[in-house]
Amino acid sequence: MSRPFTAEDLRRWEAHTVPAWVCKGVLLVGWVVAFGYSAATASTCSPASPCQPDPWLSVFAAALLATPVLLWREPVVGCALGAAFGLLEVVFEADEGIRVAFGLHGLACALVGLWLVEARRAQHRVFGEISAPTVVRRAAPARFTGRSVAAALLLVVGGLALVKYVVDSADVTEHTTAAVRVNGTVVSVAEFAVTVELQSSQRTFDVLAPESYAVGMDVPVLVDGQWAELVSEPRDVTLPLTVMALTLGMAVFLRLRDVAGRRAAQRFLGGPAPSVEVLVRADGRGRAVLHAVDGRPFGSIAVTGAFDDGRMTAVGDLSHGGWVVLVTPDRVLLPNRPLRPHHRALPRRDGPGEELLGVALEVPPLPFPVPPHRRDVVAGRWLLAAAAFLTAGAANLDGPVVLTALWSAGTCAVAGWVRGRPSAVFHHDHASVRSWLRTYRVPWSEVTSIRRDGERLVLELESGARFTLAQSTRPVAELGAIARRLHDLAPHGGELTSRPGGALPAALCFALVAAAVLLLT
Repeated sequence: MSRPFTAEDLRRWEAHTVPAWVCKGVLLVGWVVAFGYSAATASTCSPASPCQPDPWLSVFAAALLATPVLLWREPVVGCALGAAFGLLEVVFEADEGIRVAFGLHGLACALVGLWLVEARRAQHRVFGEISAPTVVRRAAPARFTGRSVAAALLLVVGGLALVKYVVDSADVTEHTTAAVRVNGTVVSVAEFAVTVELQSSQRTFDVLAPESYAVGMDVPVLVDGQWAELVSEPRDVTLPLTVMALTLGMAVFLRLRDVAGRRAAQRFLGGPAPSVEVLVRADGRGRAVLHAVDGRPFGSIAVTGAFDDGRMTAVGDLSHGGWVVLVTPDRVLLPNRPLRPHHRALPRRDGPGEELLGVALEVPPLPFPVPPHRRDVVAGRWLLAAAAFLTAGAANLDGPVVLTALWSAGTCAVAGWVRGRPSAVFHHDHASVRSWLRTYRVPWSEVTSIRRDGERLVLELESGARFTLAQSTRPVAELGAIARRLHDLAPHGGELTSRPGGALPAALCFALVAAAVLLLT
C-alpha cells in the first residue's frame, strides 16, 4: 500500500527545486543580451581581410538557436548547450566583447546545470525516504513509437540538407576557380545589400557589413559569366549545415528520449519500484497534473490515453526530469515524457466558487466600467513604458535585432493596454466584456449564474459560455450584487454577440508605429 504524498512531503521535496525564474528568466535574458550584442556588433569586411563563410560556425549556430528553446522546455539540456557554446566562443571568437558575453552566459549555464542535477538527486533521495515499494504487472511498451518515426524523418531531412550544402559548395568552388577578378564601383548601399557597377552590368550583392562600403568605392569582384561575388564577402552557402545540425540534434534527442522512456518503464513494470499516492487531474491538453493529496499541484506529465481525475499511485522516479508511471486499480498510464514542474492551479470543472446571491439596492450610474485592480494598472503602465523604451531602442538599432525589439515592444504594448483597462462595462441590458481581440455583448437576460472564482466575477450563460472578469478594486461580492440587480431589471431578449475590439486597436496602432520604425531605420 503506497503512502499518501502529503503537503509536508511536498515541502521537503520542493525544498531542493531550482526556481523557474533562474532558467526561464535570468538565463534567457542573458542569452538575449549576448545574442543582441553579437548581432549589433559591427563587422568589417575588406579584400585584404574577407569575411569568409565558416562551416563550423554554421554547425555551432544550431546550438545557439536551440539554447533558449531548451532552457524553457528542457533546462538541463539547454544549460549543457549554453555552456558548450559559451566555451566554443571563448576559444574561437575573435571579438573580445562577444567572447566575454557568451563566456559569462556559458559559465552561468554550467553553474545552473550543476545545480539542476544536484537538485534532482536531492529530490530522488527525498522520494526514496517517503516512498513504499510497489509491484506493477504490465507488458513492456512498444520499442518504436511516433517519436522514433519522427527521428527517422528528421535524419532524412538532415541528410538532404547536407547533400544541398555539398552541391552548393562544389558549385561555388567551380565558379571561383574559373572566375576572373575585375573591379567594380559601388553605386548604392542599402541595408545588407550593395549595388556594384561592372563593365557590362549592375549587380546587387547581399552583404553582412554594409558599413564597409561607400558610394563611389572601387571593390574587386569575381566574375564567371552570369555568376559573380564580392572578393570581400564570398557567397555563404552554409545555411544547410545549420538545418542539418538542428534536425540531426532533434533526431538524436527524440530517439534518446524514446529509449530512456522505454527503459524506465521496463524498470518500473514487473518489479518492485518506489511509489507514493498522489491526486491526478487532467489539464486542458489532457496532460496529467500531479497534486499532493491536499490538492497542491507540483508537476505534470503527458501520458498515453485519457483518464478520470482521482487518486493514483505514482511509481518510478518522482523528480523533475524523472520518469513516472501512474497506476489505478484497473489501468496503467505510461508517460510520454519526464516529469516537469507545474504549479498553476487548474480551473474547477464543476463551476468556479460559490454562487453570489446578493442583490444591490441601488445601481451605480450606467454605463459602469469595472475598475481594474491597482496592481494591474501599475503593471500596465510599466508595460507601456517598456514598450516605449523598446521601440525607441529599435529605432537606434540595425539588423535582425530590430525585429526582436519591436516584437517585444508590441507584446508589452498589447499586454499593458489590456491590463490597464476595465475588463467589462455594465449597461442596463447587457455587459460589454473585453477579451484580447474581441468585445462581447452579453445580455443580462442570458446570464444563468453569477459566481465568484477567488476574487474574480464569473458570468455563466444559458448557452454554456463562461466569462471571467479580471480582478477589480471593487470587492467581488459587490460586483456580483450589482450584476444580480441589473440581471433582475434587464428586459428579456437579446443574444450573445461579439465584434473586433479588446486590444486590437492597440495592436493596430503599434503595427503602424513598428512599420514607421522599419521604414525610417
